[in-house]
Amino acid sequence: MNSKDLSKKEYINRIIRVMEYIDQHLDQTIDLSKMADIASFSPFHFHRIFTLMTGETPNTYVSRIRMEKVGRLLQSETKLSIASIALDCGFENISSFSRSFKKHFNVSAKEFRQEAKGIFSKEGIRYSKNGNAVSKIGKNIQQIDAQFCSVELKQLILMDTKIEIKQMPALKLICYRRTGAFNQIGRAYEELFKWAAPRGLLNANTKAVSIYHDDPSITEVEKMRNDACLAVDRDVDVEGEIRKSQTEEGKYAVGYFEIGIEDFEKAWNTMYAWLSESGYQPREASPYEIYHNDNNQHPEKKFILEICIPVKPL
Repeated sequence: MNSKDLSKKEYINRIIRVMEYIDQHLDQTIDLSKMADIASFSPFHFHRIFTLMTGETPNTYVSRIRMEKVGRLLQSETKLSIASIALDCGFENISSFSRSFKKHFNVSAKEFRQEAKGIFSKEGIRYSKNGNAVSKIGKNIQQIDAQFCSVELKQLILMDTKIEIKQMPALKLICYRRTGAFNQIGRAYEELFKWAAPRGLLNANTKAVSIYHDDPSITEVEKMRNDACLAVDRDVDVEGEIRKSQTEEGKYAVGYFEIGIEDFEKAWNTMYAWLSESGYQPREASPYEIYHNDNNQHPEKKFILEICIPVKPL
């Protein structure tokens, strides 16, 4: 690998460090100088490098991630007031928050909360209980035929499987991040495996883990952050775009599946349909998949996996 490639990978790693800091400090003021310091760039250079690599300025990125967290909490933390959620996410002024929220989602925070989380189609449409079709970020809300909606939901959620609540340990991981649609994460695994193989990290017991940081009902597909990971049982020296991470220990709704590539959407919809009727509420942490086989070795090319959605204790 030449010095130019190494430099690019190091830059990407620094930007991801900043993104992780932002995720963990959304309740605080995050200024340009702090982000630049984390990335080990001057503010002048950091602003330009971040914008070049992400397509958003640092402040625009922080504002979007903060607003998307508000959206998730409005759906999951139904007992908290809108004002409380806004303040907890770093907004200091409720009136300016309300204007910003409506500009971002095209509906008010109250209207957004009234829409059920719903079920997702493969086109990314969220269907609510009252028959509305809602796009990924709340825009273009339109009434659809309730009978058609009912039929579609039945088709989406029917999958017979075992789902239970489990206490899951923190998994030590090495990761490669890709931004974009869920179904493109295979490209990230190609890069991760290419790095891991010569270091002896791939064997018959290796578990791959896909972590999804964004909600497709809130974040535009091209901006969704997905991590392709390998579970490791020892400390590994990482470099460039490969970084260390871990899942969050806690209670999860865990579903067991043996499915083809075309069934992932139905599996996830089955999980959320089960969750909506279970009495459990989703917790503010990233859901993930754990793979237990190499699907290329399966006679039907199927994936054997667990889907793990973080939940709050009852």
